Amino acid sequence: MLCCWVDDPDGDYFKKHLARLKEYIWVAEDGIKMQSFGSQSWDASLAIQALITSDLTNEIGPVLARGHDFLKKSQVRDNPPGDSKRMYRHISKGSWTFSDQDNGLQVSDCTAECLRSKNGGLAAWEPAGAQKWLEMLNPVEFYADIIIEHEYVECTASAIQALVLFKKLYPEHRKKEIEDFITNAVRYIENMQMLDGSWYGNWGICFLYGTWFALGGLAAAGKTYYNCPAMRKAVDFLLKTQKGDGGWGESHLSCPKMEYIPLEGNQSNLVQTAWAMMGLIHAGQETTGVHMKNFMLHYSAYISIFPLWALAEYCKRVPLPSKTMQLRAALRVVDSLIIVPFTFLCLIHQYFLSL
Repeated sequence: MLCCWVDDPDGDYFKKHLARLKEYIWVAEDGIKMQSFGSQSWDASLAIQALITSDLTNEIGPVLARGHDFLKKSQVRDNPPGDSKRMYRHISKGSWTFSDQDNGLQVSDCTAECLRSKNGGLAAWEPAGAQKWLEMLNPVEFYADIIIEHEYVECTASAIQALVLFKKLYPEHRKKEIEDFITNAVRYIENMQMLDGSWYGNWGICFLYGTWFALGGLAAAGKTYYNCPAMRKAVDFLLKTQKGDGGWGESHLSCPKMEYIPLEGNQSNLVQTAWAMMGLIHAGQETTGVHMKNFMLHYSAYISIFPLWALAEYCKRVPLPSKTMQLRAALRVVDSLIIVPFTFLCLIHQYFLSL
């Protein structure tokens, strides 16, 4: 906005920024709020996946159609204007941003755009390649690792899942390139695994988030608990970190300290429990946001998206007991819960019959 004002204080570009100023900073019921560019495309893509997994498509067809229309309209249609090489800008045509088309800055795990590095991993915005010592020049106290691009497990895993799906739809299109990409990406994910079996997550808190993504990517590439040592180690990590109440809970302190730290008071977190559940499901077992290590984000839609998604995945992929077993279990529950009121109702019924 400042650049547009310097260019032309009375211009249309500056006026368009003014019109959307309320979207940037506002006062909510619990204090002042600020957002950089929103997460509309990201939230929409997650919500649509959760809804599709629920197998309720016959009931929510119009909702899914509107979501598809939004994502279709949010796709970036052009590359950056001007000499992109001179400005060190990567191509963006055909990608999706984190928010909407106006943002213009492509993100790999919103697109699965090929921003692959030599080690097989994917960066978020631009191909990684600069020297790591440049991070020493970072002037920001609360943002870590922002000077150069880095590869991320989440971006890499998302790209694997997208390309595996693309391969099913168009099996002959750039077949060899896609197969090589998936092979190298899987190797990167396996190489990034921590000693305790987890993966560090850069865009969520933290090891639970990264582990869910990594297991999803490995599962999409054909890895299972039985043929992949990395998956077995990850399952062991998730089982060891489960709480007594059945949930999972990880502190935001895991992000800057880069080691798993549980929530204070042995608490569980609903969204993180959903991530862990889906991780275990990806591994074939029956069983919230951050940016640059220190900058905590609030995704208000997560509380609605991930529990639904996890429960839908569980119902879809985990075999349920037979109807006879279900009936017996239900009868035991009914018997334990309503035996006293049921007996009371029977006595009342007998009393009225005797009148």
